[in-house]
Amino acid sequence: MTDTIFVDCPHCGQRLEVERKTGKVLKTWDKVEKKEGVDLVAETLKKRKEERAQLDKYFSGAQGDMKKHKEELLKKFDAEKKRIHEEGDYERPVNPMDLD
Repeated sequence: MTDTIFVDCPHCGQRLEVERKTGKVLKTWDKVEKKEGVDLVAETLKKRKEERAQLDKYFSGAQGDMKKHKEELLKKFDAEKKRIHEEGDYERPVNPMDLD
């Protein structure tokens, strides 16, 4: 059994989440305005589809950006590897812990 209950206020129409033991209001939601002649389920589904399309757009764009970033890093890595091979610079870098 949950420790909270949901109550619709008869005066203002807000939905309240109330803690059972103390009667303290934990969260409130604004009254949902019902439009005349509008199917709420269809309207909600339409909003969710639009939100999902927007999120898919963001994620597909992020995936493309990550691929470009990976390619750039691989090019830089290969260029540095080529430079090291051409110059013969095979010395280990100085370890900062050895500087004491």
